[in-house]
Amino acid sequence: MDNVTKIVALLRKQAELELQILNGHGAAAATERELEATVRRLTAHPQALSAVLQTARALRRTPDTVSAREVEAWGCSN
Repeated sequence: MDNVTKIVALLRKQAELELQILNGHGAAAATERELEATVRRLTAHPQALSAVLQTARALRRTPDTVSAREVEAWGCSN
């Protein structure tokens, strides 16, 4: 469950960074480096990432809006 919590937080951070880049807020180069580091951290936990993405798909929501509890609940129901 700890990895799922980390992944949920990283997905939210990724969405925030992508939004910053799209809106032109902050230093672009630094934001892009932070985004790249976030993506690397996400890929370090493939099972947790997959669980979050599957839950988001099942709930018809974006991955950054899914909670760790929802991932756990959805995983237990399948």
